Amino acid sequence: MTDRTPPLRVVVVGTGFVAPYHVAGWRQAGCEVVAAVTRDPAAPRLAELGIPAGYRTLEEAIGRTRPDAIDIASPPLNHPADCGVAIQAGLPFMCQKPLAANLADARAIVAAAGGLPAMVHENFRFRPWNRALKAELDAGAIGTPFFARSSERKAGTVTIAEHPGMPWSLARQPRHAALNPFLILESVIHQIDVARYLFGEPRRLFARARRVSPLVAAEDTALLTLAFDDMDVSIERSYASKGHPSPQSGGGERVLVEGAEGSAFLTGDGRLTIIRDGPAGRREWAPEFDRTDAYARSYADCIAHFVQGLGTGAAFETSLEDNLKTLTAVFAAYRSIETGEAVDLQSFGSDECT
Repeated sequence: MTDRTPPLRVVVVGTGFVAPYHVAGWRQAGCEVVAAVTRDPAAPRLAELGIPAGYRTLEEAIGRTRPDAIDIASPPLNHPADCGVAIQAGLPFMCQKPLAANLADARAIVAAAGGLPAMVHENFRFRPWNRALKAELDAGAIGTPFFARSSERKAGTVTIAEHPGMPWSLARQPRHAALNPFLILESVIHQIDVARYLFGEPRRLFARARRVSPLVAAEDTALLTLAFDDMDVSIERSYASKGHPSPQSGGGERVLVEGAEGSAFLTGDGRLTIIRDGPAGRREWAPEFDRTDAYARSYADCIAHFVQGLGTGAAFETSLEDNLKTLTAVFAAYRSIETGEAVDLQSFGSDECT
């Protein structure tokens, strides 16, 4: 006899780019990935991932393996159907961002899920430097913030000497070439969610975007301004910028937060520095945290959060309801781009279907 709790049994839907990170995350959380849903159950991808069984439909996978939870890592257009199957089966589920490819589908998923334990896999807020920055801001390290900027610029969709063939982002994820919309829904969504995580809910949003590379179908550079009650946040992202450090060399997101008593600086390789210039004088420090394998760990930490919530009943940070606010801001950005005007986020979306 043993009182050891059996491992959570999980079915993963999809075996694409993010699947290895998801599978590793489940295993690090002590869970068992019992099957995957894939177009070709005989494909070598299952063996590469160490998944014992593959099925063509989620219904079949559920019927054959009787899992405890579903991990939906399929393309966004499939999310409504995949989430619907999990909901119909009464199984807790986690869905890779974005929750859906349009607001109408996302709202339908949220409504159908009801009180079923479910969350969106939004890994950026689980990056260690964002957790550290949040802790510092909450502790009043720089006083009350009044401005922040999040910027990441790289040559992801344009050819450079370092990558003379297919551009980096398109070689890494070929599906990016045909996405429409592209950059805001696929990538800027992370920055919006982190802004909400750090500062609360924005009130208004203004956005501009353009397509630079002829190799993509939609926008590959974007600039957003989010107005909060007491501060402004500038978000910029470009996959079409030459001359910047490559992602492989630490050319990631850079963040600046300015407050009444100091500033926080986050470099592209995740180094956080706080400079405080308050009544007690100037002080500078760099919070210590583990930045090793931060990209993969952010997936694992997001999954661990889901597993912990299932075990304790605690609320998920990126619940369906919470993440819907991030997705609403995404589509408000597209509305702003279309109209050339700022969008009131408190009223936006009541009549939106895309």
